[in-house]
Amino acid sequence: MATGFGFDRDAVLDAARQLTRVRSDLESTGQRSPRLTPTGSSDVDAALQDFTTAATRHQTALLAAVAAAAARLDGVVAGHARLDSALGSQLPTNQPSKGKTHE
Repeated sequence: MATGFGFDRDAVLDAARQLTRVRSDLESTGQRSPRLTPTGSSDVDAALQDFTTAATRHQTALLAAVAAAAARLDGVVAGHARLDSALGSQLPTNQPSKGKTHE
């Protein structure tokens, strides 16, 4: 029913799946990050540590944003199903009425 209004359920579900894969890829990339080794310069070591800390913080925020977007798309699909059901229940059917008939 609601697909008549231009909703492509499969495309939304595919986008949600892709976002979930992106999140998984980002998580695995973060796990492969090498440990920092001393460079011999305390200034360079401190700068690298600051960079690593900031990158980790931004990665955490990015993962949360990607997960939230995937959840919203899943919510769109669930909302579409509820809307479709509600609209469909309001339409008359071609079935005969269960009341009296005119003979």
